This record gives sequence, structure tokens and C-alpha cells, in this order.
Amino acid sequence: MSKKKFPRIYLERIKKIKEGIQSWLSDKKPQESQQSAVMDIKKAFSHINPKKAGWMLILGIAAIYVLTGVYVVNPGEQAVIRRFGALQPGTVTEGIHYRLPYPIDQVEKVNVSEVRRADIGMSLKEHMHQGDDSPTLIQLLTGDENIITSEAIVHYKVKDAAAFLYNVDSNDEQLVRRSVESALVELMASMAVDDILSTEKVAAQNFVIEEVQNTLDSYNSGIQVTVFNIQNINPPEAVAAAFLDVNAAKEDKEKEINQANGYYNSLIPEARGKADAQIAQAEAYKTEVVNTAVGDTDKFISMLTEYQNNSLIYTQDTTKYRLLLETMEKVLPKVKKYIVNSSDGSIDVKLFDSDNIPGSVNPES
Repeated sequence: MSKKKFPRIYLERIKKIKEGIQSWLSDKKPQESQQSAVMDIKKAFSHINPKKAGWMLILGIAAIYVLTGVYVVNPGEQAVIRRFGALQPGTVTEGIHYRLPYPIDQVEKVNVSEVRRADIGMSLKEHMHQGDDSPTLIQLLTGDENIITSEAIVHYKVKDAAAFLYNVDSNDEQLVRRSVESALVELMASMAVDDILSTEKVAAQNFVIEEVQNTLDSYNSGIQVTVFNIQNINPPEAVAAAFLDVNAAKEDKEKEINQANGYYNSLIPEARGKADAQIAQAEAYKTEVVNTAVGDTDKFISMLTEYQNNSLIYTQDTTKYRLLLETMEKVLPKVKKYIVNSSDGSIDVKLFDSDNIPGSVNPES
């Protein structure tokens, strides 16, 4: 047998074996093949105890069911538990907790750290509203019978998850908006329009916050109002310009008053400082004069005492002469002195020549 014929023979045999297997498979019935597959599966799991496997499956399902009671409350959230629909007392704070599996217990979570917002009298573009929940323009009657429109924004958040979930039947934003509108009606009815537009805006905002919070607490809504800002208070269009002029005039008035008070506060302290300085100088001068007078008095008394003591030793003429010399010593340096020399013993002192004085009369003529 040659080398070329040996591989060809084997290839023909392999081809015949494949054809035989395919014909055997085509001739075998489908039912027999299915039975064979079932027998193979039974043979593969024949070492497993069916009863034990059933109990293991039941225990696994029970364990998974029990573990479904584990739940997580995220930071900033509060959770409440309902047992067969009945609300359980207390709220659950953040962390990992366990409740009885459904349908015994059900958990509802509320984000209490989220700051929510309600628009009053306006609708901001970035704040999406439901179909019938958009705010509308409100007109208010003031205490002096003027009509104004108001636009405001209120911020609030949930402080009690249980009260918020089960006592607020309608939309929470709508509830807050209606409460604010009610407080604004009460506020505007008790104030003049000029006060609202100028000086009493901050007091009005504080009043609205207090009234709205009292209303929400009376409903036990679990809502806490944090900030209320009046964005705009607009008078009727017919008199809008006049109201703006009045408001500008009041602002100018306040500005002038503040400037006058500032000038007063800068001028009065300066004048008081100068007055205090002059008083201090006068007091110092007074003290200096008094001390000088007291010193001179003490000096004179000391001299008088010495004079009285020495009068027993020296005569009074000696003391008087000494005092005369001391006085002349003080006086003579301040006056003009003339020194004359008389050869005949007579002294004729003429302080001025009468011939040189206009209008004088010569006694010899």
C-alpha cells in the first residue's frame, strides 16, 4: 500500500461513520429522545434527598422574606411605620433599621432637610407647578382703602414626618400658599399703603411668618416656615407714578434726617470736647493762682514771723531801711536815672527845659 492511498482510505471510513450516525438519529423517535433526557436528569440528581431539599428551599425563602424587613433611612430623612395600616408612634431617624416584613409593616420616608418653596401672586420659571396648582395674582385692600397687588416667596420644610404624611390631605405647597394669602389679607387690612410701601415692610414680613406658622400648627401639618420675603408690592396702575413719587419723597426725607443726625452727632461732641478743654484749662489756671497765692501768703507769714522775732534784736528803723533798699533795688532798674554833680552844694535838677516846650512862659520875662 502506497503512502498516498493510506489517508484516503481513512477519510472514506470516517465519512461512512458520520452517515450512519445521522441516519440513526433521523430514524429515532422524538419521544424516545425526551425520555432519555429525563432519565439523564434523574440520574444526575439521584444523590439529592427530595425532602431535605424541599426544607432547605423553604428555609431559604423564609430567610429572604425576613431580610426584606431591613431598611435604610438616609441622612436628612425621617421615616414612619404603618402596621396593618395603623400608624405607629414616633418617627425613625437616619440609619439602618428593621421592621416586620410586608404586608405587616410598611415604611414611608420624608425628606425633612429639603427646603421647599411656595410662590404667592407670581410663578417663577424655574419652579414647576401642577396643572391647577399655579399661583394667581392677588389683590389686597389696605387699611386706608387702597388696592394693591403683592408678590412674595415663602420657604418651608417638614418638621414632623408623621403629621405631614397623614394630616396634610392636599398639596402641601397649596396649603402654605393659602395660609400666606390669608395672613396677607389680615395684615394689609390693618395697615396704610404708605407704611407698607416704605417703613413697615420688615415688620409686615415678621407678622406674616408668625400668623402662617400659627395656622399650620393649628392644622397639625408638621410644616415649619423658615423664610418669607415680599418681592413686590405694587399700587394700582392709575396711581402707580404718584405712589412712587411719595415713596421717593419719604426716602429723601429719611436721608436728610439721617444726614442731619450725622452732622449733629459730629458737631455736638466736638463742641463738648472744646468746652471740657476750656473748663480743664480754667480749673488748672484756678489751681495755679490759688497755689501761688497760698505760697505768697505762707512766704509773707514766714517773713512776718521772722520780723517779729528779730524785732527784739534789731530796731525797727534798720528793718525799714532794709525793706526800703530791697524795694528800691526792684524799682530802680525799671526807671530812668539822672546823676548830677553840684560844686556849690546846691542841686537844681530840671527834668526838662521850659524854653523848649511850646506855649510855656519864661518867668524872667
